[in-house]
Amino acid sequence: MKFQKTESVELKRVLNDSFEKEVVAFLNTLDGVIYIGIDENGTIIGVSNIEKLMKTIFDTITDKILPNAQELITPVAKYIDGKMIIEVDVKKGNALYYIKKYGRSSTGCFIRIGTSTRGMSEEQIDKLLIKSLAIHKPKIVEIESRRQDLTFNQFKYLLNFRGVHVNDLSFYENFNLKTKNNLFNEMAFLLSDQNDVSIKVVRFRGTTKAEFISRKEFGFCCLIKAMVDALEYSLNVLNTIQTNIVGALREDTPYFDEISFREAWINAICHHDWTQQTPPAIYGFDDRVEIISHGKLKEDLTEDEFFRGVSKPVNEELAKILTQMHYIEQSGRGIPTIVKNYGKDVFHFGSSFIECIIPYNILDKKKSDEMNGNIKENASVKLNKIQNEILNNIKNNYEITLIQLANLLKKNESTIARNIKILKNQGFLIRHGSDKKGYWEVKE
Repeated sequence: MKFQKTESVELKRVLNDSFEKEVVAFLNTLDGVIYIGIDENGTIIGVSNIEKLMKTIFDTITDKILPNAQELITPVAKYIDGKMIIEVDVKKGNALYYIKKYGRSSTGCFIRIGTSTRGMSEEQIDKLLIKSLAIHKPKIVEIESRRQDLTFNQFKYLLNFRGVHVNDLSFYENFNLKTKNNLFNEMAFLLSDQNDVSIKVVRFRGTTKAEFISRKEFGFCCLIKAMVDALEYSLNVLNTIQTNIVGALREDTPYFDEISFREAWINAICHHDWTQQTPPAIYGFDDRVEIISHGKLKEDLTEDEFFRGVSKPVNEELAKILTQMHYIEQSGRGIPTIVKNYGKDVFHFGSSFIECIIPYNILDKKKSDEMNGNIKENASVKLNKIQNEILNNIKNNYEITLIQLANLLKKNESTIARNIKILKNQGFLIRHGSDKKGYWEVKE
């Protein structure tokens, strides 16, 4: 029988110190076999004292290699052509393996390259370690829910509303809501009426987080309901529509592209690490809106593939449900749409988060007013007592309503509305968003 050294076959005349390196290399790279008692030319030399050699091999596997790889390594003695050899079968593992004495370093970690065993670089070690950790990280459908008294009234209502048929007999199975042990999983908890995750939409004055305006929370309900509510609120409150009158034409320009924002937000939900305590969030500033999700891209998805629209969400089962409900498509057009409108630089990949920062398309209001003869000089306009009181109350509460102002100032609503209109026309006051969900901005 002829033996040949290959990428997956290592030949050793005798058992020596390089054996543990070769075992680690196969564990980190590919399935392989190490033959002891065969020289590099493939000639069977044979070994003696089999019991002592097998004990040394087992001791090496047990005591000198981490993490424990005993289940992946099988040494057997074989009698071939009248001589005894040892065959050590090694299966590739799903962890970063290394020699215990040297630790996770270039002298302790090895890979198989061609027919040789090479020490790993620090970059290779980091990459394999991250990948191995990701592989061992359980999915939300595999994690047992902290509660088992779950109900799904909101989820079922949303499914019906979006045209998805609900079969009560197979409801849990159809939507992957239980573990193999027939217990509710973490995804079930997120989609249940008992979900306690709170998604926040926070607004700041200026371009930093120094001055807080408001915080709206959407949660303590089915995750999909919270996702939709946060989306609609953000579009109503943050996406100000700017109107420009040019001659007889009216041009409406939003702060940001609604489709791009929607894709970025739902993508954040699908890629978020729901095993963490911090939920995804939306932050609005004077010049941009930020969407942040915690976690990383799926281990087998590169940034280039992400930008090209390759669909590999971290939470695949959750993404499938959102696809069924027509909130997303698996055509892979979402991220390319954002990149087309804003470029790749709007995405930031941190060590434990993904951030999408969409800049506002703010028109030059002063230039537009000058073109249309509408420029006002606030300093030359004198305000009456009611108008000053309106501005002072709005400064204390940027979400105050017309009815609340009327009650505070003890005036009827028509009086308040008339003075607000004057303040808006004179450039002292700007309304962002709808009457119900918007907020005021005072111009000094």
